[in-house]
Amino acid sequence: MKRILMWVLSGIFMLLAAYSVYTVINQDTTELKVSGQAHYINDRNISKEPVQSLEGEKLNLGRELTADINIINFWASWCEPCNKEMPELIKYNQQKPNHIKLIGMNVQDKEKGRDAFLKKYQPDYSIVTGIEDMVKGYKIYNIPTTIFVSKEGKVLSTYVGELDASKLETLVQEVEGRS
Repeated sequence: MKRILMWVLSGIFMLLAAYSVYTVINQDTTELKVSGQAHYINDRNISKEPVQSLEGEKLNLGRELTADINIINFWASWCEPCNKEMPELIKYNQQKPNHIKLIGMNVQDKEKGRDAFLKKYQPDYSIVTGIEDMVKGYKIYNIPTTIFVSKEGKVLSTYVGELDASKLETLVQEVEGRS
């Protein structure tokens, strides 16, 4: 009796393992499509929000919004996903279309950490520092977070999480498709 039970249980285990392999191989990749997410900041105008230059000069974010689509990436030096995505953002910036501008917004960071991060990666795009009240007011609690903003300052889309060049291109296409 024990032998029969062992064979039945082994058979069930083998069927479950085969089914698991089958579902992974035949997974519907449309479920994995990268897409902007619903977020409190979407559809808001942020052009008058205060930010600071790296030298500490206070300015309105609208001054930086010079392209049709402005990609603002919120990051911090201590954030591991931010460290992983920075090389991808630099790569994207070097090959992006002219109607797109990349802006880095350092948040929740100390000047020493921020400066070491910038020295390490040497991004070739605009970097500003986000004012804490603005970041909290727009409920940007997780970093990295990336927002897509029109020239007029309207937030078109938000993506929370680490990006690579491929995801970024997909998100840009999504934003362009809605424009």
